[in-house]
Amino acid sequence: MKIKHVRFRGALLAFLLVFCASVSRAAEQLTLAQAAARALEHNPELAIDAPARDAAREDAAAVRAGYLPRIDFEQSYAGGNNPVYVFGTLLTQRRFTASNFGLASLNDPGAIDNLQTRIAAQGTIWDFGRTSRRVEGARLGVEITDRSHEDHVRQVLLATLDAYYAVSLTREGWSAARTSLESAESIVRQAEARVGSGMAVEADLLRGRVYLASARQREIETKGQLEMARSRLNRLMGEALEAPVGETADLVPATLAVPTEEALRAEQARRRPDYQRLAAELRQAELEVRSSGAEYLPSVGGYTSWEMDNPSLGSYGGNNWIAGISLRWNLFAGGGDAARIRAARSRLEAKRRQMSAMESAMALEVHNAVVQFRSAGQQVEAARAAEAQSEEGLRILKNRYEAGLATMTDVLSAESQRAGARAMLSETIYRHRLSYAQIEYASGILSVTSTAMNP
Repeated sequence: MKIKHVRFRGALLAFLLVFCASVSRAAEQLTLAQAAARALEHNPELAIDAPARDAAREDAAAVRAGYLPRIDFEQSYAGGNNPVYVFGTLLTQRRFTASNFGLASLNDPGAIDNLQTRIAAQGTIWDFGRTSRRVEGARLGVEITDRSHEDHVRQVLLATLDAYYAVSLTREGWSAARTSLESAESIVRQAEARVGSGMAVEADLLRGRVYLASARQREIETKGQLEMARSRLNRLMGEALEAPVGETADLVPATLAVPTEEALRAEQARRRPDYQRLAAELRQAELEVRSSGAEYLPSVGGYTSWEMDNPSLGSYGGNNWIAGISLRWNLFAGGGDAARIRAARSRLEAKRRQMSAMESAMALEVHNAVVQFRSAGQQVEAARAAEAQSEEGLRILKNRYEAGLATMTDVLSAESQRAGARAMLSETIYRHRLSYAQIEYASGILSVTSTAMNP
């Protein structure tokens, strides 16, 4: 019995330790910077980029191999009595004799075997820049994948910031819903007491109970919204959906300075990775035009080989080598080269127009983000005043209702206004923070160290 008691105490202690650790983690403060750091390390979308970036680098290494010669080793076996085959094989095996000139031997030779070992090398001596342009194109491919990854990082940061403050917003909504529920319960208790004492009519109690049911429904709804917001943030951070998130920062008004639109636009071309990626694609299109034109130029290559021809594994025959230089010049390809040049030029023009369109779109994006930020700031001030007024109005009406100078309808209306004002204030602060992050996102300065991520 004593052993069982000790085991029970040990199991209970282990359970309490695990439970306390889970509660402690749930009560931890999670800063926006910490959430962003976790997302950059474990986000599933960002993890997709790594193989593509590795592939681009390996492709670049494969293209650089064009500067070096190619060396092949070949081992083959052949046998037969074809007169031409026999005649040539006897020569390469260094076994041709005067007797092989006989007509019988030439017309109807006996079958022979040939075990050939061959090493061949070939390479480009001069191709008028074709290889160097392919290497440059591969380098641009690496840059494009890197810029795409940086753009994905920017998107993940903005999504993480949105999800982080969404948790705070839904938590505020749940808190407001619980406060409204408690207030509704208090109002119903007061109505029951007043109806019991004959100071109020039954209709007041019925209205109070209807409002209480609505408050309970709202509390359940906001609790579910909070759970979904936490799951979204967990996924962005690469954690289990049901893992404890930690306490996100409260939504409180903040004073955030915004540079001028001219300064923000000046940063775009230098800081936005999607614009830099498009610039790399433009250079790649220009390189394609030059490469297509180079197809009209010749290329000079060299080749050499050494081989051994033996009648069998145990018998030595002969060896020989050959080396040479070749010039290859495309004189006519059915008009395909000209068509490829025209296609490359069309793609280049499309990239140039895409660059122009993106520049105007980025300017509009910054302008809209600044306008939304200013509007959200003004809405925050208005919502703060409305929230304070609704709180005071509810207090006054509760006192008047106690004194019999106001109706239950007045109190319930004031309670609804107070709950709506609190929700509106949290919503405007959330939009204010998000719109500032969108300014940094549009200008390309959003990062783990920027103001939006470290308010």
